[in-house]
Amino acid sequence: MRNRGVRRSRWLSLPLAATSVSLVAVPVSALVTPAVTAGASSSGFGVNATGTVQFWNRAATCQGNLCKVLVNEFNATHKGLKVVLSLTTPNEAVPKLSTAIRAGTVPDVVGLNDINVPVFSREGALFDLTPYVDALPYKKNLSPGHLALTEYQGHYYGVPYLADLSVLWYNKTLFKQAGLNPSQPPTSFAQILSDAKKIQALGHGVYGFSFAGDCQGCLGFVMQPDLWAIGDNLITGPIGHQKINIANNKPLAELLQLYRSIWADKLAPANDQTDNGSTWGADFEAGTIGILPGAYGFLPGIVKAGMTRNHSVGIAPLPGPTGGYSTFDGGDDFIIPKGAKNPSGAWEFITWVLEKQQQLIYASHGYTPVRTDILTPSYYRTNPWNAVALQALAHGVAPVTTIYNAAFNAPGSPWYQMFTQAVYKGDIVGALKTGQSGFEAVAREAGDLAP
Repeated sequence: MRNRGVRRSRWLSLPLAATSVSLVAVPVSALVTPAVTAGASSSGFGVNATGTVQFWNRAATCQGNLCKVLVNEFNATHKGLKVVLSLTTPNEAVPKLSTAIRAGTVPDVVGLNDINVPVFSREGALFDLTPYVDALPYKKNLSPGHLALTEYQGHYYGVPYLADLSVLWYNKTLFKQAGLNPSQPPTSFAQILSDAKKIQALGHGVYGFSFAGDCQGCLGFVMQPDLWAIGDNLITGPIGHQKINIANNKPLAELLQLYRSIWADKLAPANDQTDNGSTWGADFEAGTIGILPGAYGFLPGIVKAGMTRNHSVGIAPLPGPTGGYSTFDGGDDFIIPKGAKNPSGAWEFITWVLEKQQQLIYASHGYTPVRTDILTPSYYRTNPWNAVALQALAHGVAPVTTIYNAAFNAPGSPWYQMFTQAVYKGDIVGALKTGQSGFEAVAREAGDLAP
């Protein structure tokens, strides 16, 4: 059994990252600015670069060795340019980059947790890559959620790197035993609840549903797409002028009621309430759970458990209240910090990674590509599980805000306070008020709340 504590780190970001934007507040004018900032006409930028590229990648998003495979192949095919890979742990990625920016000793390229990119963009700590991103012939095919997180005030400060997406897993064997159609996963809140009840009725230690009930990041990762499926967002407006949409949010109330009903009717294991993410998905792999909102990254464990071999597992997008679907565009974006010594080499490496040939190997290493144009009939046949996640990518979202970690992931976050009050205590009306005031307090402290 692999280390689930490591697994959890992929969807639970460092709370410190966004609770204080002073982490990255630096006098940008004091940084060395290479020729790339002179304008889009800089000749040869990102082509036939030479020298060394220092690349920082999160260890959490190299669990399947994707980053190592990419770096090794790039170095083998680019004799004049060498990429040197350094892995950062979940607890050091943001502080280490912030320290490097303040010291003027930044790497050339970073694979940064995408939800943290706005924090650095807002502080002016990243290269403006707008003309180069706009020139990409496949720009329209890049993950919209990842790309949106790199945009600030009409400029791009990065590009998508890899996708770590949320999906709906379900047990086809249990569906069939419960009299449900194993080829028809739930597509609405009502159907999730109905299917879970029928599966629960099987007894013998089987449960209809499961969730990591003490993991703030996990819950945000799988619950928000249920709202995005119908265009509902908890945080709206541009950074610096954002509004909180919680108190009178009917779809959110319906989502919290769904989880409350599941909990009150004991359709989920009692130990879900204390699951901090370290065992998230283990019960599904054991074959005792009917429906699991989770991550596509669970696939290796599901395969190891033999569920794909005996055709007992299904995968589907996360549904909205009455239909539609979405996914959390988790994963990483590429950024080039200001002061990078070899930005041209960094951009050459970035664009090479985004080529179709490299994108096609993502699935075999546990991740989803960030280009939707590789979703062909051949890709479906070769990567049937990943194809479902990739299809959802076009409908994916990630909140564009600097307060994500403080609002969702931090211990005692307003998101988690709202969840526990609604789901475990049954006070949904009060929970919505708690969420509204808590989110507003965080946004106000960050200077992001609209007047």
